[in-house]
Amino acid sequence: MPFLAVIYVLIIVVVLVDIVFTDGRTVRGVPKPVWALLSMALPLVGPIAWLALGRPQKDDAETDAAPTEKPRVTPGSAPSTDADTQAALFAAQVRERAEQQRRIAREQRDH
Repeated sequence: MPFLAVIYVLIIVVVLVDIVFTDGRTVRGVPKPVWALLSMALPLVGPIAWLALGRPQKDDAETDAAPTEKPRVTPGSAPSTDADTQAALFAAQVRERAEQQRRIAREQRDH
């Protein structure tokens, strides 16, 4: 019998951790605090209900979730949706900054 209690506690802990770390905008049904209370109050039914009804599905998380922050745009550059273009722009900026630092170091060394 004590093993069943340990298993139940483990299930509750796993489900509560899952509820806490799930994005609140993608939870189905009721809000996250209600799911947490249901999972603790209803033996075995609460966690099963969370896994079956409340937990966001994979496609829900991809389509419903809004971006958490705006993309950063450096002055003088236009936002780009192409990852390769962004990577190339970043590499060019790094090279330009490195060349600037080398130039400054040469000038300080020569003077």
